[in-house]
Amino acid sequence: MNKKQIVIIGGGLQGLATANALIERGEEILLLERESDVATSTSFANAGMMTPSQSSPWNSPADIAQILAGIGKVDSPMLLKLNQIPSLFFWGLKFLRNSTPKRFNEISRNLFALANYSKELTVQFRNENNVTYDESEKGTLKIYRNPESMQKSINQHEKIFSNLDAVKIIKNKDLVDLEPQLKDIQSELSGGLLFSNDEVGDAYEFCKILEEKIRKNGGRILTNTKINKILINKGHVKGIVTDRAILETERLIICSGSWSRELLKQVGLNLPVRPVKGYSLTFDTTGLNNVPNISLVDESIHTAVTSFQNRIRVAGTAEFAGYDDSIHPKRIDYLYRMLESIYPSLYGQLEENEGKVWHGFRPMSADGLPFIGGTKIEGLFVNCGQGHLGWTLAMGSASLLADQVQYKDSKIDISPYLASRSM
Repeated sequence: MNKKQIVIIGGGLQGLATANALIERGEEILLLERESDVATSTSFANAGMMTPSQSSPWNSPADIAQILAGIGKVDSPMLLKLNQIPSLFFWGLKFLRNSTPKRFNEISRNLFALANYSKELTVQFRNENNVTYDESEKGTLKIYRNPESMQKSINQHEKIFSNLDAVKIIKNKDLVDLEPQLKDIQSELSGGLLFSNDEVGDAYEFCKILEEKIRKNGGRILTNTKINKILINKGHVKGIVTDRAILETERLIICSGSWSRELLKQVGLNLPVRPVKGYSLTFDTTGLNNVPNISLVDESIHTAVTSFQNRIRVAGTAEFAGYDDSIHPKRIDYLYRMLESIYPSLYGQLEENEGKVWHGFRPMSADGLPFIGGTKIEGLFVNCGQGHLGWTLAMGSASLLADQVQYKDSKIDISPYLASRSM
């Protein structure tokens, strides 16, 4: 095997975007995925929103209060299972240390910078390759059910985000003109914010486009491949042991989402990332009436409703439950109730058993920022921890990682995201 070949572990959004970025720069790539196909886990059926507007970590005082209120409550928007508290203790302390107003605002600005950079690269990729993935450039609409919450959000955006040209305040009387399907609940709403720079797209379809491009350009992708061990000698990467073979490499990139932490523990590195389970329901809307035309976030119930061409997807909830794959019926019932509370007329046309249920484990870092770049082990790199912004940050994170691998300067300041801050 060619030792100069870069091995990437993980075939989700981050791994595929990283492989593509490096191939475009002339590198030889081998990508390994443990599942039978790429992008079948966390990247498969996420909300599909590419939202620089939502570039804030989940450790605001309101979020923390909701997490604590949801301890042991399976019908809560944010559930913290009691048996997970011990394993989250030290991670949780870091999480809380980064929740001060100063750190929250600083982290939000850093996420916003990376999100905008990433969105630009995604649009550039789409245009240069003439591809489509059920995308929409209509933006996202965030609705509010009380004026205080709306004003607080406006103040936060003015304080944190520099580019307010793409934010439009929508008064209650104008909401139905923008989204007619809100007419059923107009009396309950105070107004909304339209973020015209946001986009929507099917992350899984985008991953399959990346896969095809990687293979076409000479990259290799092996599925059904389990990683048993990372080989280190005198502080340098030397290879990996899979369930198929021993592979030599001097450059290894971990893009395995929440499972990255388990791989890095083998070599004595502590990645402060924990899995946070999210759910979605997807319905076929072909032939239905009252279908919304713009994607929406309901601030009060932490729910996103994404409108694709012939589908609608409702996503939400955050579950601190480790790697528990079980799906409690109350978590799914919650999504049905939230969809009904936003679009009752559409809900009335849907058959509940027709909704396609999905769940995935978001890799959430303790400070809300991704880990990108080299570690203290020579040749070992990481691209992980994008959390709820995995789709939004994917192409930008991949570009920054490629810069690090090739020792090149980046177009944006990479220092806030460097993996070396913890490893």
